[in-house]
Amino acid sequence: MLKVYLRSPKPQFRSVFLLLPRYIAFGFCMAFCAQALASQTKVAYFASGCFWCTQEIFQQTPGVNSVISGYMNRAETVQIVFDPNKTSYDKLLTVFWYAHDPTEVNRQGPDIGPHYRSVIFYVDDQQREAAEKSKARLGKSGAYSKPIATEITRAGSFSPAPEYHQNFCRKNPNNPYVQEWVVPKLKKLGLRGP
Repeated sequence: MLKVYLRSPKPQFRSVFLLLPRYIAFGFCMAFCAQALASQTKVAYFASGCFWCTQEIFQQTPGVNSVISGYMNRAETVQIVFDPNKTSYDKLLTVFWYAHDPTEVNRQGPDIGPHYRSVIFYVDDQQREAAEKSKARLGKSGAYSKPIATEITRAGSFSPAPEYHQNFCRKNPNNPYVQEWVVPKLKKLGLRGP
């Protein structure tokens, strides 16, 4: 005669309850770790002419984790992810002001058109206030004979540029545009060439 033994449901429930704390801990860790990582980085958006040059300048800025070339509000823009423990938004603003001519309207160097305009795209009120104060200080400094034309506006949707635009200077150091316009600007700022 064949004997059939049915398993008791108790061990199954017990095993689920033994694993439950691990799942809860894992879920908590994932949520907490993601939140902790997000608090270690911040983002800034600047448009200051051709993004090839702007990307190279900010990639050499201490405390910057990554720079992506792209578009925001029809302007060539860079998205900068930075560590606020290593640099500040105010320091990035200083780099932004020195990296281009903020008095030019819809152009930088040989690049002409509204997509080459100077813009600070702020992500929160703290960035807006910092940008406005920084612009006012620069305007009062007498460093420029013309008024500062840089727009300060809320960040919108950022679209990364196609891959061939990313790290263009480093991928194409002998490109005529890079040699004529980017390399001299990097030297002027005391930065290394691509």
